[in-house]
Amino acid sequence: MKTIEIDDELYHYIASRTQAIGETASDILRRLLRLPASPQPFVLVQETMLNELKDLAKLPKNKKNLSLQEKIIKRIEFVLTSGQFIDETKVVNRFLQLLSALYITNPEGFAHATENVQGSERIYFARDKEVILATGSSVKAKQIPDSPFWVITNNNTERKGIILGGLMTAMELPEELIERVKASLA
Repeated sequence: MKTIEIDDELYHYIASRTQAIGETASDILRRLLRLPASPQPFVLVQETMLNELKDLAKLPKNKKNLSLQEKIIKRIEFVLTSGQFIDETKVVNRFLQLLSALYITNPEGFAHATENVQGSERIYFARDKEVILATGSSVKAKQIPDSPFWVITNNNTERKGIILGGLMTAMELPEELIERVKASLA
């Protein structure tokens, strides 16, 4: 067994994800990282994961100096690794969690981006549920948590990814993050 140094914030995060008395930090991390329950002799780490970890390590320690884009990225990363998101089995709820995080972090950018993301016949976002429902007879909409916006929800998983991708592109977020978000819905 190896010993690693982690900061207090990360330690408390890992400890808060304990699901059973006696669960080890290794067990918790395996669950959060979706690794097999038994240890493997070695794990191949994809180059993209290494690049992501390097990028995260470069983030400034002082949160006051983070740019808006960095705050959004950090918030989305937090959602993607949260127990609530990982344990959620319904794609629509994951979709709503990600949209909520985007809105909370940048309400103005989110509002502007929603104006540019819509289908050929359907409106994807509106501040009024009825506006979305009026675009079709079988349309369903849900309110995005902690926001005044509603979103169309009866699309397949791929369309939800396209909607999120379009919104994040309009918010000028990095393509790598957009692809990770889309993959997290599958």
